[in-house]
Amino acid sequence: MPGPDPSVIADLVGRARGGVPKARRVMVAVAGPPASGKSTLAEVLVEALGAEAALVPMDGFPLDNAVLDARGLRARKGAPETFNLGRFLQAVRRLAVEHEVVLPVFDRS
Repeated sequence: MPGPDPSVIADLVGRARGGVPKARRVMVAVAGPPASGKSTLAEVLVEALGAEAALVPMDGFPLDNAVLDARGLRARKGAPETFNLGRFLQAVRRLAVEHEVVLPVFDRS
């Protein structure tokens, strides 16, 4: 699968950098169906923005396996209803106001 269109990346970088005071943090959300290229787009965008950008994937916010088992959702891990949305939103709120925020990372390996 080809990567994102360079003109799309250039447009997104310009939007992320333009018109926002340096003291403010810009957050960009990427949403779409499975395997639509969300992670690839986000990675390319972060690379294009450089050191001023960070990637915060939802993969770091899964519900605990015990919770998924109790809800009968473990086989669907990765579906929207298997993420801890409250924890993710808490992290996003912190990112909006705090200089440094340590976030969880999920490694599929």
